[in-house]
Amino acid sequence: MEYFIGLDIGTSAVKGALMSVDGVVVTTAQAAFTYTVEGTAKLLDPGHFVDSCFSVIRSLSSQANGHVAAICSCCASGDPLFLDAGLEPISPIVGWQTQVPWEDINAVYTKEEQDAFYRRCGWGFFEGMPAADLAWVKRHKPELLEICGFFCMHAEYLNHIITGKWGISRSMGTPSYLIDQEKGEYYKPLLDKLGLSEDMLPPIYEKGTVLATVLPDMAETLCLSADTKVVLGSFDHPSGALGAGVLEPGQLLLSCGTSWVELFPVTDREHALSTGGLVDRFALNGPGWCVMKSLESVSDKIDRLREHFFGKVPHNYFDGLAGEGEPGCHGLVFDFTDGDHERAKGHGERDIARAIIEGAARMLGDNLRELEKCGLTADSITAIGGITNSPICVDIISRALGKKIDVINGQSAGAVGSCLLAGIGTGFYKNEKEAFGIMNAVRVK
Repeated sequence: MEYFIGLDIGTSAVKGALMSVDGVVVTTAQAAFTYTVEGTAKLLDPGHFVDSCFSVIRSLSSQANGHVAAICSCCASGDPLFLDAGLEPISPIVGWQTQVPWEDINAVYTKEEQDAFYRRCGWGFFEGMPAADLAWVKRHKPELLEICGFFCMHAEYLNHIITGKWGISRSMGTPSYLIDQEKGEYYKPLLDKLGLSEDMLPPIYEKGTVLATVLPDMAETLCLSADTKVVLGSFDHPSGALGAGVLEPGQLLLSCGTSWVELFPVTDREHALSTGGLVDRFALNGPGWCVMKSLESVSDKIDRLREHFFGKVPHNYFDGLAGEGEPGCHGLVFDFTDGDHERAKGHGERDIARAIIEGAARMLGDNLRELEKCGLTADSITAIGGITNSPICVDIISRALGKKIDVINGQSAGAVGSCLLAGIGTGFYKNEKEAFGIMNAVRVK
């Protein structure tokens, strides 16, 4: 029996799935990341990152009663890492929740350059991504750029450790801000400004490309076969859409992880850009683009409110309170600003718990209405991510939006999508529809 391993490299953890070629998800695993915080920077040790990913791969491969044909990873963001000429890390991995002061950004990029990022990269400029991190380094640690031999994102570093080869997909490259999204090539004027060159960066390929076979010592370390392939994956939400079967215009994905993201497949990049949402490469055989609208770090905001009002209670206890609360919460509205704590005065626990989830759902609804004005409508909604572990919370969101929500592969959808892409890249499946169809036929039995 042939198997695929899919990784979903998220903000707080790496999640993985082991799937057989006939579409059975055999098991899942995950390992948390531990960050250090220095001022407004969230930093991750490269060795800890690799060890966490390795532990998940080993846990999955040990359950494969046969041959692991391929591994594929999706990733939640482009978290940068500087390497020396010997390809050893000379910096921590900089998490996307790092906040670079606008003073540093404005000192490096003109207003016109910042505005130009959106059309070129598909993402508007903000203070938590590699282009901003590079601005900070250019101002405060220019010596790091001078001794840098290679610059990459953490997912590409993992693939290099496993295969000895470098490569980045156009989809995974979008959050780097260094790639011209439509052309699929690095934007040289930006590299020149930052003191980088193309030979210091991973080559660009399409997702689903076989990067290489695992190195012999890595095959032994990770309990893999000597001919196991590594396939280039995508940004995590498009991978989650594949794992949940959201593949056509008119379908909507709610991806509720650290950030809550709405994703619409679209056929035309110009239409996608007209929405002002995040734009990324999408299907290999279908709509070529997708639009995403994000509620950044909303799960962290939910957690902070929950702990403020209830302490470190089990999730099922909080969910039970929220489920017992009245819709509308007797007028209590949270908008995740500093005034939320004061608004709760005079309200009971059930109102407070439900209002926290309704507040996030209300922001989802606001985003949806903005996207509807741009011609993006949802005939069906599918939810994935951690929130789907709670049927109560999914029901609250469904009621707040006034729309039916299906859950497919839940918290594992991103990793399952990576499994399916591994199968497409190695020729076991013809395209996304066939891959999901085989998996879904097993799921609905």
